Amino acid sequence: MFSKKIDRFKLLLIAELIMALLLFFTCFQKETKVFTIFGDDMGGQMTETDGYETFSSETFELLPGVYQVRMEVSETEDQTVFAQVRWEQAPFKAVRNNGAAVLPGGTSQKFNVYVLDKVQTAYVYCRFSGSDPGILRSLNVYRTSMGNRMLLFILLVLFGLLDFMVIFRKRILSGKIIMKKQIVFWGLTAGIMISFFPYLTDYFSWGGDIDYHFGRIAFLEASLQQKMQFPVRMQGTWLYGHGYATSLFYGDLFLYFPACLMLLGFSIMTAYKMFVFAVTALGAWIAYHCFYRCVKEEYAALAGSLLYVLAPYRIFNFYNRGATGEYLAMTFLPLICCGMYLLYTEDINSLSYNKHKWYIVLGMSAILQSHLITSEMTAVLMALGCALCWRKTFRRRTFFQLLETVGIVLLVNMWFWLPLLYMIGIDTYQFQTVIQEEMVNGTELAGMVQLLPNKGSAQTGMWQCEPIQIGASALFLFLVCLLWRIKGHRMGAACRFFAVLSVVTVALSTKYFPWNFIRKLPLIGYFAGSLQFPFRWMAPAAALTALFCAFFMMEVRERGGARIKILAGISVLLAIMSAVYHVNDCAFQAPPLYLYNAENMGTVGVVNGEWLLAGTDKGELHDHGPVAEEGLLWQGYEKKGTDITIFVENTTAGIRYLELPLMGYKGYKVKEYDGIGQNCPDIAEERGDHNDLRIAIPAGYNGKIKVSWDGFALFHAAEAVSIASIVIILSRSWWTWRRKVKFESKLSNID
Repeated sequence: MFSKKIDRFKLLLIAELIMALLLFFTCFQKETKVFTIFGDDMGGQMTETDGYETFSSETFELLPGVYQVRMEVSETEDQTVFAQVRWEQAPFKAVRNNGAAVLPGGTSQKFNVYVLDKVQTAYVYCRFSGSDPGILRSLNVYRTSMGNRMLLFILLVLFGLLDFMVIFRKRILSGKIIMKKQIVFWGLTAGIMISFFPYLTDYFSWGGDIDYHFGRIAFLEASLQQKMQFPVRMQGTWLYGHGYATSLFYGDLFLYFPACLMLLGFSIMTAYKMFVFAVTALGAWIAYHCFYRCVKEEYAALAGSLLYVLAPYRIFNFYNRGATGEYLAMTFLPLICCGMYLLYTEDINSLSYNKHKWYIVLGMSAILQSHLITSEMTAVLMALGCALCWRKTFRRRTFFQLLETVGIVLLVNMWFWLPLLYMIGIDTYQFQTVIQEEMVNGTELAGMVQLLPNKGSAQTGMWQCEPIQIGASALFLFLVCLLWRIKGHRMGAACRFFAVLSVVTVALSTKYFPWNFIRKLPLIGYFAGSLQFPFRWMAPAAALTALFCAFFMMEVRERGGARIKILAGISVLLAIMSAVYHVNDCAFQAPPLYLYNAENMGTVGVVNGEWLLAGTDKGELHDHGPVAEEGLLWQGYEKKGTDITIFVENTTAGIRYLELPLMGYKGYKVKEYDGIGQNCPDIAEERGDHNDLRIAIPAGYNGKIKVSWDGFALFHAAEAVSIASIVIILSRSWWTWRRKVKFESKLSNID
């Protein structure tokens, strides 16, 4: 019977492989043109609507799949052309797209159209800001193979889930997965689905900084398509093509996942939702694993991880603020808590003691690649923990493990932090201005005790207050803990430690802490100002509070007997009720937004523009071509991301300057191709209008040049160090594992 089940599973795998291969070969089908229209053919068919000239084409048929619309437009200084594929029936049902516009100065645009059902009455809608439709040279609709690529990816994910459930069921039937672990699995799954509820829709809500993070994903995907740099450091689509150094200063490592989903063909909205689900699921399992390693009891670890996954501030970051970097960092905070706890509580003479530092290495590396501000707070709390437990910190083995941890984190992540610090050191940016401002948005005490968190709008106290709080469940357990202490029960050292840190971090997040006084102090003030908002301390507070709750439940279980079931039941029920109310409010109280085309969301959503060059006013930036001084001629201008190719001729006897539509960050290089002249063009020290990049063209120069952002040799050296460090770590781990396997094999042979 056992062999038959194995055979059936193998047959299932073979069937999945055949289906995947059949679909794989359809992913490379040639594009087919299904519709074409020219601006010159629109004469006499235009109508005026709300001050614009509009045109609707004849209808045509679209089969289910993914199509791409490509527009070619004559360059103008004052006209905009917008195009969208529409259906005569309900919008965003069978035909899904937002359309896209070619702005003044642009010459081309493309966007995807997602067709879910056979449509016989699709048409192209065009809108012109001027009266000349002839500027639209052509508009073509192509059927692509992106739909097949998306279907293949979805099929592989479903196959993976099916195979997992088959193996999971088999292990249950064989007795390898006991009831406790089954409850943990389904409990975490329920927590994940509750947390993800607002995105179980065909729309999403626009919150906080979401436009900036959507831009990071979409323009990262554009940079990968353009094949300019890898890793991407300068995204060339931002700010009307001027570029923005967001990837240099804000870790993009985890955003490659949704960017690659967009490369497969998924819309920006769908790719982001899949990313959020992956982060939610990963966060739940990391929290459970780390809490279990600390408390060593399944139900306490499950309760703690559910309190963390459903924490109001975590959900607030997902759906209210759209704070992608911060909720990513929160995913990995339990790794830091676990690693530090094990280093300070486990037997230093055990063979496995050296392994505990890897929790901190993984956690700190992931947080650094997610959110710099959370990295700063985490480092401060780790230093505080080391100081409070100074006797154990300076144990020889513990101290060297901590030093190794710092060294490994620095080496593995050198490719990110060294270019960041180097660029900060050689130029000035807007973030220095932000740091000098007063710190606002500390947590209100009244808002922290709000039992039913909602979407909120500001720190108003109670009514419509943003849900920046530890949550009703954690608050309940803290009150029970106080009663427990009043009755004379003692608490373990770990429980007390995490309770104190929880209270400290919550206090730091409030408006009552003297942050603006601290901000005026030397060195410390610079760190305090970089946090921007005190309520950010609620992120580590949520992790520490959840771990405290897990430890406290263990305390009650050991001394309170059956009362642990009542306590755990009430706390989990409060967490679920609070979270359900919160996500329901996020899903249905915010206006629904249907966003399928990143091309439709603009390129200026850089929030405060912390990484703009100092003095840049993003409101004055616009799409434009090169600007040359008198006597300097240019032609053959081509721009692709951060790369520009142009033919220039200096007809004067002196140096002339050419301004290019690129933000003048350090690291751009000029490459000579076939120029005639004694000297090569070079980057000018002084920047142009709006900090545009200026090129100094020497007298008599005549030829084609290419300008591109290459960074510095130091960046490539840092990348080499990081790669070498990772290779050495993996090689050493593999060698250690092989040696362990051989040793166990010898022992079994002796037996």
